[in-house]
Amino acid sequence: MRIRIRTRTLVGAALLVAMNIILTRWAALMIMGGTIRLSFGTIPIYLAGLFFGPVVGGLVGGVSDLLGMLVNSFGAAFAPQIFLAAVMRGVVPPLVMRVLGDNQKVWQLKVFLAVLVTEIISGALLTTWGISWLQNTPFMAVLTPRLFSLAVQIPVYTVVTSTLMAAMRPLRLLHSERR
Repeated sequence: MRIRIRTRTLVGAALLVAMNIILTRWAALMIMGGTIRLSFGTIPIYLAGLFFGPVVGGLVGGVSDLLGMLVNSFGAAFAPQIFLAAVMRGVVPPLVMRVLGDNQKVWQLKVFLAVLVTEIISGALLTTWGISWLQNTPFMAVLTPRLFSLAVQIPVYTVVTSTLMAAMRPLRLLHSERR
């Protein structure tokens, strides 16, 4: 199987990787002893998956995590669970959107469901597992405070992602007409 990525897609993906690194590594707030990171860094990964598909979304998530660890690891070692969570943040949203169908009237609800499913898989399960593994702390002790932060972050991620998708829609339509 051969995957072809157009130059325009590659440039867009690279910009989203850069945005993720800036938002996650420098414009983030770490609380609760490093178990919770408040940032908008996941939104560029969501956008990569929603605009370019699950393959490019997964690549953006993975490359962002690897390069981000090199730039600023926050003192933590590499955790494969957290890396997988970053990849899944790019893969899951477009798959959820495809499963929900092509109804444009409820696209904000579809974005919410895509973010919700993704954050259950990536935020609540994989990232929590990685943090508990790194800190040698019981999973449930790490999960409890993270669930409270996810209850706030999921609606915020949904609103910001939906707003950016709506704002970029005219550009996507213009791009599709040029093909």
